[in-house]
Amino acid sequence: MSNFSHSWLPFIYQYGLGGIIFIVGIVITLKAGSFSPKTNAKHKKWFSILILGFVWYLVMHGTWILAALGHEGWATAGGVVVMVLAVIATWLTFHRSRGVV
Repeated sequence: MSNFSHSWLPFIYQYGLGGIIFIVGIVITLKAGSFSPKTNAKHKKWFSILILGFVWYLVMHGTWILAALGHEGWATAGGVVVMVLAVIATWLTFHRSRGVV
């Protein structure tokens, strides 16, 4: 079997199907009215955390797959970019909800 079927195919399945289920869950909670990020600042913060968390795990998992397949340079670059963006996004998420920014 190729590297694709051992590494990337499970990755696409996991985050593709998982992403669809994640989005459906978010849509259901929005439609039910139990989650309203437009009107509630705390809900907006948690909505951001949910999205950032999913993207974080997706990119970090992809980075580790790249490293395992021997692409350490791309994995390092991807990891550094994700870390920097995560710090910026986290800072903005927590400071915007308090009205600092």
